[in-house]
Amino acid sequence: MILCDKDGKVIKIYPYSSEEYWRFHRVLEILHKAGKKRLEKLLNKKEEQKEQVNQILDEPDKKIIRKAEKRKLKRYNLSQAAKVLNVPRQSLYYWIKKGWIKPWRDYRRYPVFTVLDIEGLIKWKNTIKC
Repeated sequence: MILCDKDGKVIKIYPYSSEEYWRFHRVLEILHKAGKKRLEKLLNKKEEQKEQVNQILDEPDKKIIRKAEKRKLKRYNLSQAAKVLNVPRQSLYYWIKKGWIKPWRDYRRYPVFTVLDIEGLIKWKNTIKC
């Protein structure tokens, strides 16, 4: 075995199957195993930190998503939406006819509004009041 420095110059030559060769070979194995263990520890630590960050970020996101899904599921018909918006039902029909609002339609093709739609309508209604 030939031992070289960074520049490629020969530092030492160990004859194959000599005692020095086996010692040097054993040291290299120990260093390799130690480096491998250190790398595994660092990777595990990084993975744990990534999981902790994901858990911290996921909890609020999951709550927000669940709330939004619940709000999407709740549906109001035209009369209920008019009551919430504090406008006559005919006003909603007029707004739909003019194309100012576009409600969802149920299986009977009746207009229905979700909580998110009504919130948007409230904001829109407040901006046109001046």
